Amino acid sequence: MFEKTIIFLSFFYILIISNAFGIGFTNVTDIAGVPGTGVGNGIAFVDYNNDGFLDIYVSSDPNDILYKNNGDGTFIDVTAEIGISFIGDGVGVAFGDYDNDGDLDLYIAVNDGWDMFFQNEGGKTFRNVTNNVKINNPGRARSASFVDFNKDGFLDIYVVNENSANILYKNINGRFFEDVAQSVGVAHQGPGRCHAWGDYDNDGDMDLYITNKGDFNILYRNDRGTFKDVTKEAGVEGAGSSTGIAFFDYNNDGNLDIYVGDSIKTFLYYNNGDGTFTNVAEKAGISPKIGSGSTPAFGDFDNDGYPDLYLAVWDGSAIMYHNNGDGTFTDVTVQWGIDAFGNGWSAAVGDYNNDGYLDIYTTYTTRQNILYRNNGNSNNWIQIKTIGELSNRDGIGTRVEIHVGNMLQIREVSAGTAYGSQDSLILEFGLANNSIVDIAEIRWQSGLITKLKNVKAKQLIIAKENFWAVKESYDDYNKLDNKIEKAKKLKDEKIILLQNYPNPFNPETWIPYQISVQSDVEINIYNSLGLKIRTLKLGNKMPGYYISKSKAAYWDGKDETGDTVPTGTYFYQLKAGNLYKTKKMVIIK
Repeated sequence: MFEKTIIFLSFFYILIISNAFGIGFTNVTDIAGVPGTGVGNGIAFVDYNNDGFLDIYVSSDPNDILYKNNGDGTFIDVTAEIGISFIGDGVGVAFGDYDNDGDLDLYIAVNDGWDMFFQNEGGKTFRNVTNNVKINNPGRARSASFVDFNKDGFLDIYVVNENSANILYKNINGRFFEDVAQSVGVAHQGPGRCHAWGDYDNDGDMDLYITNKGDFNILYRNDRGTFKDVTKEAGVEGAGSSTGIAFFDYNNDGNLDIYVGDSIKTFLYYNNGDGTFTNVAEKAGISPKIGSGSTPAFGDFDNDGYPDLYLAVWDGSAIMYHNNGDGTFTDVTVQWGIDAFGNGWSAAVGDYNNDGYLDIYTTYTTRQNILYRNNGNSNNWIQIKTIGELSNRDGIGTRVEIHVGNMLQIREVSAGTAYGSQDSLILEFGLANNSIVDIAEIRWQSGLITKLKNVKAKQLIIAKENFWAVKESYDDYNKLDNKIEKAKKLKDEKIILLQNYPNPFNPETWIPYQISVQSDVEINIYNSLGLKIRTLKLGNKMPGYYISKSKAAYWDGKDETGDTVPTGTYFYQLKAGNLYKTKKMVIIK
């Protein structure tokens, strides 16, 4: 019997309806104990110690702060005791599990100095490993993010610098990083500010949008691990003075749109679905010019099924736009109680008190930072946390699509948004008054697809990439259309061979499989002419599923003589006893 690795946790709360749109926010900064210090910059909602409560990291000048969530609505500053010894002008922050060990590591983008990298030691301490992992950026960093740009199962890091080349640190098997920005086409040098990743063309890999202040913005389309500048043909250049950026599907049509904050003109780029965008900001009811620039944070704050838009505004009042569900927005800033004035730098979104309603933390350079608690309403919701097995541990880059009646919603797990900030890695969907999600489809970066059907509302679902699903009551199984799960249900098959991961690949790949009887197992690899070039002898294996990277077969892309094989199509054959299965794979150099 296999471990049931989806857990449903139910939360039920008495909620207060505060206005016509059903919610309001309360400034709980002092009560919660999270005022920040000095000049506030990037923010992250993260659960650094895996205790089930979102903590808050604030990147600032003169020093960064890590606020640990006490689980009772209050926080405590643990920066010094946990080992984050950084004093300087931290401008951006990013968290990701670079070594796939189950906890979130920390990258600090430094405005005036050298970037720093801290390894999370089981949620107890952080250790400075900047030199060990070969992070070496003396440039004026403005923002950083984690992403698995080549879908090899290890998180990479992208850094936007101001007036020096941007950096793409490729993760080398969870051991160290190597700058490949030049070779893959994203080493732009200019007045960079912010960036965000999103699969705008729905081809399964993460594309990159960069804002510049003093030059036009850039949209890079990811073509299987290399990038092409498609800014002009997509029509998303901006006005030459941009800051904050976010990908989100504001109209629920299944295509990611883009919000860009610019001091000259506001942009809400509607995705036309053909590789091009149209600025519909004014048509959608968003002011054509907002302060001296704005930084977005999106979320379905009233859980009505449509993502709303919060803007941290430089030299002005913050703005909240409620999504009307018809392609337009209404300014509800005053009604929802979040009209603080100042030089708003950035904002991040997460449910810090686990009540099913998204809260907001926003930083300022001229006043105390603010934590806004969402007072909630009676609408339903569902939360999904992804844990990768073949994909990166955090599931960053995973797309989740839900269907509720005739409504479609999509979200992507992202480790970088707004201005050098990071929303919670837990995805939340508002369901209005619906109590059931008809279908929740999870598209992992490995290519696996999981479908959950008839899922009850008001649950946190912890979804593992090779899982079984358990209903809330634990008394029955959900119907599951996972490709792996389909394989498990083929009882008459003695062996099953799954697609290698990643595919295409360079230079290495993993080959997952299943056997139902104890066997001597090997995998033979053939070139396109049918000549055997390598045999991977895996030994005598017990019945089971050999799916994760620690269990699947591994091929380093070399033949029996140790030479790296060239670009081309290859075939791999699973042999278990006297049983055989064969599939195709591709190497692209």
